[in-house]
Amino acid sequence: MGLNKPNIDLPESDRVTWLANEIFKAFPETVSGLTFYILDCGCVYYRRKFVDGDLDYKVGIYRDAEDGPCQACIFLDENWKDRVVDERVVYNSNFQIE
Repeated sequence: MGLNKPNIDLPESDRVTWLANEIFKAFPETVSGLTFYILDCGCVYYRRKFVDGDLDYKVGIYRDAEDGPCQACIFLDENWKDRVVDERVVYNSNFQIE
């Protein structure tokens, strides 16, 4: 999935919101929520929650392209959870009033 980040520096919460919106646009019918893990290196790991309630077993990684490759995250190891400094959950919900 190609993500086109705006050419401005975003605060962490705005970057997560922007990323969530991009993922929800890419998977409008299948993804109902996202769990984001912000790591000490600045990378954002995320897991998708599907509309059936299942949590994706794969972890996605986002890093701003202008920051270049992350030496700490170049190999997805199981110790990445030890480097989490913040965790956020974002849901995509729709309400219908009749």
